[in-house]
Amino acid sequence: MRVLELVPPLAERVRIGSREERFYGTGDVPNFFRKPYGPGRASVGDPGCHKDPFTALGICDAFRDAELLANAVDEGLSGKRLIEETMAEYEKRRNEASAIDYRRNIDFARFKPLPAETYQLRAALRGNQKDTNRFIMATEGITPQEEFFNPENLSRIMEDAGSAVRETAGAVRSL
Repeated sequence: MRVLELVPPLAERVRIGSREERFYGTGDVPNFFRKPYGPGRASVGDPGCHKDPFTALGICDAFRDAELLANAVDEGLSGKRLIEETMAEYEKRRNEASAIDYRRNIDFARFKPLPAETYQLRAALRGNQKDTNRFIMATEGITPQEEFFNPENLSRIMEDAGSAVRETAGAVRSL
């Protein structure tokens, strides 16, 4: 209940109900990178790179890793390259692809405040469905993050939002 008291409306609703059993939660969830292959084995997703489930990225990581692993195994077993090289490359690519989300996810799980720039970007995206979709796709790893989070694109979004705010203010003044 001590934790629930941090959110008074939720704590009040919980107190009104009757508890059927003890509360369950996850505390101190381990976050780790593990070597994702060895003699006769390979892993994708959580067994090789586990993150707090706060942002529910596990299945996305597993699908991404499965594709990276399939390519590595194909190259190794087809004789294009040594299997040891392709598996080491798989691990390197998996680590690179996971690194940003890994760190960000730990920050989210710790409930660290978001940077001011994040709030500014989210405010600029209000009413801009096309760029909001692109933001979500980049954030979730569906498209490369650099396609959205590059200085030119972010400047364009902020300028467009500023223009929209100025137009709205002008329309209101003319009423």
